[in-house]
Amino acid sequence: MKKAGQRVLLLLLLPLLLLSFAGHKAAAAGTTPGKIVMDSKELALPKGVILENVNGSVMIPIRVVVENLGFEVLWEQSSRKVTVQQDGKSVQLAVGSTTAQADGVNLTLNAAPKQNGGTVLVPIRFVSEQFGLSVGWDNTDKTVYLSGGITETAPVASDPLPSATPDPSESTEAAPGAVQSPSPTTPPQSGTETLEELDGSVIVAPTPPATSPVVKGAVFSENRLIVAAAGGAKATVTRVTGPDRIVVDFAGAAFAPDFSGSFPGVSTGGSPQGKLDVSGYPLVTEIRYALFSTNPPTVRFVIQTTGYQNYQVSTDESTGLVTIDLNVTGSETGAPVNPVFTGRPVIALDAGHGGKQSGAVSLTGKLEKTFNLAVILKAGAILTQEGWADVVYTRTSDITLGLQDRVKIAQAANATLFVSLHANSLDVSYPNRSKVNGSETYYSRSESLPLAEIMQKHLVAGTGFKDNGVRSKSLHVTRETRMPAILLEAGYLTNAGDEAGLYSEQLQNNLAREIVAGIKEYLGL
Repeated sequence: MKKAGQRVLLLLLLPLLLLSFAGHKAAAAGTTPGKIVMDSKELALPKGVILENVNGSVMIPIRVVVENLGFEVLWEQSSRKVTVQQDGKSVQLAVGSTTAQADGVNLTLNAAPKQNGGTVLVPIRFVSEQFGLSVGWDNTDKTVYLSGGITETAPVASDPLPSATPDPSESTEAAPGAVQSPSPTTPPQSGTETLEELDGSVIVAPTPPATSPVVKGAVFSENRLIVAAAGGAKATVTRVTGPDRIVVDFAGAAFAPDFSGSFPGVSTGGSPQGKLDVSGYPLVTEIRYALFSTNPPTVRFVIQTTGYQNYQVSTDESTGLVTIDLNVTGSETGAPVNPVFTGRPVIALDAGHGGKQSGAVSLTGKLEKTFNLAVILKAGAILTQEGWADVVYTRTSDITLGLQDRVKIAQAANATLFVSLHANSLDVSYPNRSKVNGSETYYSRSESLPLAEIMQKHLVAGTGFKDNGVRSKSLHVTRETRMPAILLEAGYLTNAGDEAGLYSEQLQNNLAREIVAGIKEYLGL
């Protein structure tokens, strides 16, 4: 009875942990015009400009985008459309419309661009993040923080065979020494808020000083894991077999200083770790938690079960409570049960171009198809050597292969996921083509976005190039496949620095390892 009473008490207290921040939001008022800080440098705002927050989207005059962020902006008066371009990327928005286009793919905005007199206001978060910038918002003094704007290419490490980013596993021990993205970032200062997107909505979530987002507490009751999160922390839930377990990750989150758990402890690194009380629930053998990685910080919960266990995930946005409900059967309706990777994964690896289709040609005459095949074969060899997955290649030699043929190969193998590798280039007529550089990941279908986000992190770790972010585009091999599918653009062959790195044995070995590491992280292995 005592334990049951403690669980009930904690459940009652968890919402209060987050609601206590309500006053922080309410105080964020005033008439200050606001400011924009990019990579620690404050940008000059035109006279009379006032930053607006509309439905959680910070709106700024298009003139700021033109003068301070260096984007090319085109305005069509008749249709009232704004086109923003940079480094081969194009985003189109229309005044009064919540539908935008990014490289031809329709996306939904939380707030439509608006026109005040002769000034057009656009959502800074959407525009900036489409071009690889990270955005934060301090509601107290109306400050937008942008990071990732420096474009120098980071040098590749001199180690001939550098290690890949540590692979996640079911272990919740802290993972030391994760590879850091070379893109410079300037996080918001203490007391700021972080803008998080959830199901198309932008949420401004308050955070305690120097910690954003955070996990504040957890309890297991009535066959449900309930986690109190704040600061925009979002849960990613994956089922893993051998043994059966459900892994719950809060990427980018750390433990709050006052974190509350059933049987708390402290890891060697000083962060909380421990187990939740699961007595009375015979289908659950253990629930453990710890700071799984420190860079980026990731809080992980592992629910170990006696066998295959369905679950549903729900989030109460008013309180930040995330619930993983195990009271689910296959016949029940409601929120969809998360997909599960069972059995032996089948990884489809696609080396772009080949044969008569050389792909891009580098500044010194090297062919893209050669780079693509070299790295794909190296990644496949690692997967085969490790032995936990079956590998299917779309090509293993210099042959000509159509796009639909590549799709058919992956479909016929019933592949678990599809990874296509390419190198980018720009047309000779493109302005400053030799200065555009960096790595980016493309996806076409929403179910492929989680894979794209993980693979982009490992792509940048493998190349050491500028992080251009994840981009949506209607590409045949990522659109027509049925499994999660992404296309990696490792770098620009029209940039001297990228070209030199891409054809080095060192970078190719590192990139192959990171591709495998990304696949394993996505599968929860």
